[in-house]
Amino acid sequence: MNDNEKLMYQVMGQISNSNAPIVFIGGLITKLILKESGYTNIERATRDIDSNWIGKPPSMSDMVDIINNSLGNLKDLIYAVPEREYSQDSSARLLLLKKNTDDLFFSIDINVKPVIGNKIYYFGETSIRGVLPNEIITDKVSALSAHKVFRRTKDMIDIYALTHCVEIKTTDIFSICDKKGITIKPFIEYHMRVSDVKHAYEKLRGLIGKPPFEIVYNYIDTFVRPFAEQNKANQLWNPDMISWIS
Repeated sequence: MNDNEKLMYQVMGQISNSNAPIVFIGGLITKLILKESGYTNIERATRDIDSNWIGKPPSMSDMVDIINNSLGNLKDLIYAVPEREYSQDSSARLLLLKKNTDDLFFSIDINVKPVIGNKIYYFGETSIRGVLPNEIITDKVSALSAHKVFRRTKDMIDIYALTHCVEIKTTDIFSICDKKGITIKPFIEYHMRVSDVKHAYEKLRGLIGKPPFEIVYNYIDTFVRPFAEQNKANQLWNPDMISWIS
């Protein structure tokens, strides 16, 4: 883990312990889930923070002010400025800059969307409010099922890692889809453009312990099958057997 990631976790901790109505998602929370479960086979570098704003959407200026006011003892080091306003289809993006020099540390993407649940994760003694594993997996399964899947091969790694250490029920995934209005498609491009998916996977950088493409691809193919087939029978994923159990 590099110094920038450590700083990102500090920022997430400050925001979580403020009054900002934010729940964190994405790669940094995935890493905490894997660490909590003792899964250390794969480590993926993360460059930015992803999050969801919960409740009434603020104005962009209010969002920036709330983030800056939540930074606590980090205020002497960094500050946030807006880069992109949120819309129905895209998240807001704030840049975290170094005071005095205005050098970029990293960005925070903030979606203005609900989450189904959250819990407290820990980075050392720093407590961070993050989304639940099943919601992360639901979002990533949906992304892999859609058009241009070869742009989302990092999600293959995250699903592969998460499903090695957390319990998954098909009914939970379908329930999250219903509550959030998420659509899982038939994975047509995943199956029809294997060479493109493999090429994108092989180009992934910032990974320690990346398994061969064929292993990950076939594993994911087995895991997503009930969702691709819209089979809503109650099944439990068994990572030891690499199969669903009815």
